[in-house]
Amino acid sequence: MNIKKISLSEIKPYWRNARKNDKTVEVLKQSIKSYGFNQPLVLDKENVIITGHARYRALMQLGHTEAPCIVTDLSPQKAKEYRIADNKTHELTIWNNDDLMVELREIGNIEEMQTYFENISLNNWLDDSVGFNLNPVTYEDVEKKKGELENRYDYNEEENTKKFNTILCPHCLEEIEVNKNDFS
Repeated sequence: MNIKKISLSEIKPYWRNARKNDKTVEVLKQSIKSYGFNQPLVLDKENVIITGHARYRALMQLGHTEAPCIVTDLSPQKAKEYRIADNKTHELTIWNNDDLMVELREIGNIEEMQTYFENISLNNWLDDSVGFNLNPVTYEDVEKKKGELENRYDYNEEENTKKFNTILCPHCLEEIEVNKNDFS
């Protein structure tokens, strides 16, 4: 893969780009200002954009004169397919919110990240998270919790000899009878 700098004046947006990316361009401009330009545009042999229309527009609006690019030798048909495939694959991505929350908390300055989360307040989201403790757990913490729980459950011979236990589904809160022998 050969990445080369090409003048923005020589790059041509694809005339029928199906993505509307005005909001993306604004956010990308902030990202480029904060982190630099770190993802090349992908062009065909005629310097027509296959992927990177929003990045191209952001660079233009920021006053850049060139961009790192990968020039492919895809056929026009394959370039059309890749243009769609590249954009659609982003839509299939979902977040693991637990891991995302850890990353956001480790960043510290959440205001900069708020730009990328249009529909939620990150401060409120992180503050409202229940049961999430990033502080290291110490031996004293464990002993304290163990002491709190020690007498919470009494041993009940009658309960222990039953063949079935009733459990509560944490998702739908339905009570379910479960055969103990199934989990022995």
